[in-house]
Amino acid sequence: MKRIFIFITIFCFYNAKAQTDIHLTDIIKNIESQSKIDSLKFLYPNLTIKKHTLSTGDKNINKKVFLLKDKEIMADSVDAIKLLSRKDIKEFKVKYIFINGKNLSEKEIKKIQKNANKELKKGKTFSEVANKYSMDPGSKDGDLGWFPEGRMIKSFENAIREHKKGEIFQVSDQTRNWYFIILKNHTERDAKIYEYITITKS
Repeated sequence: MKRIFIFITIFCFYNAKAQTDIHLTDIIKNIESQSKIDSLKFLYPNLTIKKHTLSTGDKNINKKVFLLKDKEIMADSVDAIKLLSRKDIKEFKVKYIFINGKNLSEKEIKKIQKNANKELKKGKTFSEVANKYSMDPGSKDGDLGWFPEGRMIKSFENAIREHKKGEIFQVSDQTRNWYFIILKNHTERDAKIYEYITITKS
């Protein structure tokens, strides 16, 4: 019984040491898919492995990815980063009033649209009207901030492309029963979107 206990203790010690001594570069270099990430999470519970898709305008992007070339890896004793892909995109910035028509009648939707447009024509700022009528509590003053192409529904982004800075216009998505009044307050800008993986030791 004592020998079994000693064997288990030694096994646990060497297993823990192996977990500590893993070379992060060796682990990350073959990661390409989410299934691979999931299997590595199981094998190395002391590692935090995450996949990110962020643009240059996103404040949460890891600044180290800017130093990486395509398919390159950066690693040290603390963490490792692997760049999976990088491509040129456009970013948009608008303010909007979101009307969720899911639980509203057509008459109620049109009334909100009419009242919001009426107040805008009377000279109220878009921020004031958005704070009053928008059903998106997460966007203060109706401001969505900069966002990369492909994040919003297609009709929303297409309408932004078709209008000039300073124009106010409406977009609707009948399948979702979503309605938007949009102010294009910035011209779209060039950006890059990065898909990358990070590994951090716990």
